[in-house]
Amino acid sequence: MRELDHGLEPIAVKRMVLHDNLLGRQTLRAREAVWDLLHLRYVGGRSQEFVTALARMVTHSPNEAAANLVLFYELCQVDPLLYDLTTGCTYELYHSARTTIDKVDVEQWLVAQEPSHPEIAAWSPQTRGKVISSYLAIIRDFGLVRGVQQKSFHKLFMPSEAFLYVLYHHKDRGLPVKAIIQSRDWRLFLMTEDEVVFLMEEAARDGFVRFRHSGDIYDLGFVYSNLREVVDAIVGRKVR
Repeated sequence: MRELDHGLEPIAVKRMVLHDNLLGRQTLRAREAVWDLLHLRYVGGRSQEFVTALARMVTHSPNEAAANLVLFYELCQVDPLLYDLTTGCTYELYHSARTTIDKVDVEQWLVAQEPSHPEIAAWSPQTRGKVISSYLAIIRDFGLVRGVQQKSFHKLFMPSEAFLYVLYHHKDRGLPVKAIIQSRDWRLFLMTEDEVVFLMEEAARDGFVRFRHSGDIYDLGFVYSNLREVVDAIVGRKVR
């Protein structure tokens, strides 16, 4: 992300990863595997302008937690299983007053999806176990849960920087106001609609949007034209 923020094209960064060993992997095969994952998660299928905005956000965000949540958000956009597990299984457990999430919870959720996703039923026990373990490690690494052996929920703090990034991401997708407020994407951060409205009001106080609401009637105006502009504003000044 730092090299992309410096203005290098993805193909140049790829050469640095594979041939200059930018990420410190011992074998070429390991470097290729890491690059393929990073490219899939954060570069492939995206415009240069978008990749530049993402790189700038991650590299210069004044809040490390915000940068991590932005990376998690973008990963979920290209991984449907990760997205559905988080917005379905993890979100529902968290809001049912559960204090932990474990392998059994994820396994039960996967079994429940088999009628609509028969490919899950075809997974071997080894594949299923790897998927479950990897998922729990991912949500721990990105801060949704804590703990190594036991994954415990905690009150996830959504930094304003990350909220603004996701909000303008929705704007660039052309969603109407109510669809933004009610977007399932907010569940990736375990947020309710009321919490989204609260952070929207905070964003308005900080001058990033214009926002008013009465009941379920919302009036939202964007101060910046697109994601790139708001990222420049975020890294240029400290927000709450």
